[in-house]
Amino acid sequence: MNETVTRGTAGIPVIAAAARTDVGLRRSINEDLALAQQPVFVVADGMGGHAAGDLASAAAIAAFAELAALGSSRPLEVADVDAALDRARAAVDVISRGDERGAGCTLTGVVLVEHRGAPHWYVINVGDSRVYQHRGASLSQITSDHSLYAELAAAGYEDAELAPRNVITRALGSDDSRHDGWLLPLRTGLRLLICSDGLTSEVDDEELRAVLTVGGRPESVADELVRRACEAGGRDNVTVIVVDTLSDGSGFGVGSGGGGSGPETDDDPADDDEVDETTLDVTRPAS
Repeated sequence: MNETVTRGTAGIPVIAAAARTDVGLRRSINEDLALAQQPVFVVADGMGGHAAGDLASAAAIAAFAELAALGSSRPLEVADVDAALDRARAAVDVISRGDERGAGCTLTGVVLVEHRGAPHWYVINVGDSRVYQHRGASLSQITSDHSLYAELAAAGYEDAELAPRNVITRALGSDDSRHDGWLLPLRTGLRLLICSDGLTSEVDDEELRAVLTVGGRPESVADELVRRACEAGGRDNVTVIVVDTLSDGSGFGVGSGGGGSGPETDDDPADDDEVDETTLDVTRPAS
C-alpha cells in the first residue's frame, strides 16, 4: 500500500506513533517502560542491579501519564513538563529510600508543547537512553548520554574507551537527577526515535538510520528495531518509540501508509538538525 495523503485541521498537528518493548534474551524482568500517549512519548529504563528498578520506571512513567491526561484537555507548556519531572523525581526518590540497595531509572523522550505560540517538541533526557531525529535519509542524536564513557570521550580523554559503558552519571533516584532539555520546532516529515540503551548497545547508528529510512509505518519500524536488537544479542531490555509528524498543523500532511520510507518532507535538508537551544537552559536543575 502507498502512503496516503491526509488533511489535518489547520493549526492541529497530526502525529502517528508506536511503542514496543521486549525483555531481551538474557534478562528475566523487563525494567523498561514506555508511554506513547499523545502528546507525551517517553521511555524509562530501570537502573541495572537495583532490585526496585522496575518500580522506579513505573513511578516515573506514572507521573508522565498524569501529564498526558492534562495534555488531552489543553495545550501543554514547558512548565507542565518540568512539573511532571519534579513529580517523577520525588516518586522515584521515595522508592529508592525504601530499598536498601537503592533504585533509579533513566528517563528520556519528547512532549508536544506550545512555546511562543507555536508547537514544539520539548526533548528531555536524564541518563543514557536516547532521542534521535530522522529527516529524509539523515539521522542525528539530539540527546547527550549521561554516562562515564560519554563524558570522558566528550572531554577528550584518550583512555575513554576503557571506561565501562554502563556507569550512569545522572538518573532519577540518584544524587544528580538534573535533566537536559531542548525545544525542537515541529516540522512535517520529522521522524523521532526514542529508545533505551538496550537498542543502541546492539544496533549502531548507521543501521538505525537505514531502518528508519526504509521502514514505513511507525509500527513496522519499531518491530524491526526490536527484532534487530534481539537478533544481535538482546543482552538488555529493549524499548523503542517511533514518532512521526505527519502534519505540523499548517494544513496538508503525508500519512504514514503501509509502504515507503515514512513521512515525506519538502523542507531544506539544511534544517534537519535545527534545535532551538536558545530558548532553554541546556541543563534543567532539579528543584
